[in-house]
Amino acid sequence: MRWLRYLALAAALALFAVWLSPFFLLRFGLSRLAQQAGGAAEVTGALPALPFGMSASRLALTREGRTLTLDDFRAVLTFSGPRVDAKIADGTLLVRGEDAQLERGIVRLQGIALESLAVLFVTPFGLKGRCDGVWRFGPDASLEGVVSKGAVLVQQPAPVEVPFAQLVISAARDPGPGDWRVASLDIQGPPLSGHASGKLGADGSLAFDVDIRELQEPVRGFMAMMHLPTEPLPLALALEGSLAAPRLVTRGETAPPSGR
Repeated sequence: MRWLRYLALAAALALFAVWLSPFFLLRFGLSRLAQQAGGAAEVTGALPALPFGMSASRLALTREGRTLTLDDFRAVLTFSGPRVDAKIADGTLLVRGEDAQLERGIVRLQGIALESLAVLFVTPFGLKGRCDGVWRFGPDASLEGVVSKGAVLVQQPAPVEVPFAQLVISAARDPGPGDWRVASLDIQGPPLSGHASGKLGADGSLAFDVDIRELQEPVRGFMAMMHLPTEPLPLALALEGSLAAPRLVTRGETAPPSGR
């Protein structure tokens, strides 16, 4: 019977090691993974978490001089799928998977400043403000969100921040081609208030109808520089081109390709 006790002890130790594995990954493996991604990670107060997971009092991710700090970080595997909870400054982050592979689920942001997430983006993000929203990821992805007291960062014809009181978006992805159908994007100024709807292609192409109901400086001056009408309101425009080279034109007209 002694061999049964040894077998039971070995099994218990193996289960204990498996239970501790997420903790060791967070405590010792995350820094190496971050370095491979061109950044750095610092973990404070790492502990195992029940039923199977890990927690940390603080997790700091740094890349290119930008840092994302997650307080009260907790990642566990539940019967319904993986779940991650964390605080980012005064806001909260929730990631919940609907399967063990994390192929579908939700990401919920509450009261999080978008600029604090800059470390996650390879290219600069052209929007700032306090965000509340839900991103449902997976084949049938969708996005519902509100950004308050923010600004759109415009680079052309000159770099400027266009402030707004509120921006509301509702969009869903077509599982087939992967295009995003934006049912509604509404911005409330001043200096700019308007509504847009259309398609963001999987290839980055843009096809939006834009209706502007309020237009003040400096946006009015920029539109004049681009030879666009500034009155009478409301204005009926179209957003074409691509994310890399967007073009705003009068609806019904087509801008010639750049360079011609």
